[in-house]
Amino acid sequence: MVRAFYVPLKSHLQCSAIVGENLSCSDSSCSIIQNSSLKQQRQFSHVTFQLNDTAFPGIYDCRYRVLLRHMCALLAVGQDDFEDIEDALVDTITGYHYKESEEQRMVRARVAKLKKIKRYVMIGTASSVGGFLLGITAGLAAPLVAVGAGAIIGAGAAAGIGTAAGATVLGSLFGIAGAGLTGYKMRKRVGAIEEFVIQPVSEGQSLHCILAVSGWIEDQGERVFQQQWRHLWMSREQYVLRYESKYLAELGRAIDYLTSFAVSLAVQHTLLETGLAGLVAAVAWPAALLSVSSVIDNPWNVCVRRAAEVGEQLAEVLLSRAHGNRPITLIGFSLGARVIFHCLMAMTKRISCYGIVNDVVLLGAPVTASPIQWHQISRIVGGRIINGYCNSDWLLRFIYRAMSVQFTIAGTGPVICKMEKKIVNFNLSHLIKGHMDYSRKLTEVLEAVGVRVTPRCGQSVLNVEKVTRKLNTDIIDFHTAN
Repeated sequence: MVRAFYVPLKSHLQCSAIVGENLSCSDSSCSIIQNSSLKQQRQFSHVTFQLNDTAFPGIYDCRYRVLLRHMCALLAVGQDDFEDIEDALVDTITGYHYKESEEQRMVRARVAKLKKIKRYVMIGTASSVGGFLLGITAGLAAPLVAVGAGAIIGAGAAAGIGTAAGATVLGSLFGIAGAGLTGYKMRKRVGAIEEFVIQPVSEGQSLHCILAVSGWIEDQGERVFQQQWRHLWMSREQYVLRYESKYLAELGRAIDYLTSFAVSLAVQHTLLETGLAGLVAAVAWPAALLSVSSVIDNPWNVCVRRAAEVGEQLAEVLLSRAHGNRPITLIGFSLGARVIFHCLMAMTKRISCYGIVNDVVLLGAPVTASPIQWHQISRIVGGRIINGYCNSDWLLRFIYRAMSVQFTIAGTGPVICKMEKKIVNFNLSHLIKGHMDYSRKLTEVLEAVGVRVTPRCGQSVLNVEKVTRKLNTDIIDFHTAN
């Protein structure tokens, strides 16, 4: 390990002396890396070595990924650099060279960075070429693995990897769970669910994939779900869940109509006062608005019930490891956030629920803010759970107007769970003036909570580093306090 990190001889001898005193070898190696004047490539080599060693069995547990990200923060390796190391490792094994658009290249110049990092990634790669990638990608990259393996272990030995017999052997060894998420479609109807299809948003492979879930749509086009998340840029491998499009389109039209109806100054003023006062009793709402309440109540109730069932179905997909043995991050707004919430709640009831979900982003979630339930779902999430809310979201308050004053909606206020540090609340009131804005301003909202998106101009207003530093500071403070 010391040789792989290019530690000087003197430091090597110091390390040996420390280990002789029955101290942890990993602690001593981290201390040497922190205190010595090693260059950036040596830090990259350390991270790469740990990443390769962690995922060597073909299982990339999300909890290990969170630990590696924390280690990167301690070693002053940026989050972007860590993800580049992940991507470069995939590229090295498969022989696939990722190409970005001109717009992306202008912002991060990622292609040049990947070429530089690949020089350090080669350390320890050859030993895990087969099971490592196939195990974590659920067999999606089987043909490409054969190409990459041929360059390392020889064409004759690699030829069997691409065959059906070879895939069967690798499947039994490394737990390949089918064809992955691309084109996943519910084979038979489950309960009231009529549509459940997972569609790709981006082309590429990564050790960490993303699944985005929409809350409603405005039409029923073939690519309408993908279009909503077109600016998402969290991974080279991103998917959207296409579900119950007929009902979500009806809901979208109902929300648009109700928003247009409430645009008059008198009604709008009353609604804002109601939202800010926190009143949810029916008597607090204007009679004119209550007279058209059925326009939103009926489609909303239908979609709420279906969202819960879709969430349970999504839980089965994730528990079956259809995406492979690697971390997945879930992002959703409005009813999409409700789908994810019910997915996580369903997963908590299963023994095999751990190590799957990396991070969760819920925006305008029409779910309870009960700390008990949020603590439950946080137990199975390796990283952070982001709750984006808007205090003045009058539409959510109107829909739940019959609930008691004590009932708190996560989409309209912070989730207070003192015993859980994973939950991060973001007040989006400066961006969101109504529930419709979660769709219309989705890119800006994602930026505000620290989710990477493609820039809409030459220079993005994205400030991920600021959010990352804040989260890392919270982690360090938490460990210091304990």
